[in-house]
Amino acid sequence: MKDDINSKELVIEYPCIWRYKVIIASGSDIKAIIKKILKDREHTVKFSNQKGDYKSYNLELLVVNGEDRESIFKALKIDTDVKFIL
Repeated sequence: MKDDINSKELVIEYPCIWRYKVIIASGSDIKAIIKKILKDREHTVKFSNQKGDYKSYNLELLVVNGEDRESIFKALKIDTDVKFIL
């Protein structure tokens, strides 16, 4: 019998370090975007890549639960300076 990975629910143990890939237009300021969303919350942001008019960054921070992780994702997703979030 084959083990179907799609039928299994992902189990995440919290708190944990979570990583987001944030892609913005090259003219946007990643520090301002992150400050607006995370305020003074501890995090790290590292430049990842640039292709054409876009830059990508790796954002890492401690998330305390699934709701916390999702709320950060949603805040990044609706920010007008963020083009993609993974």
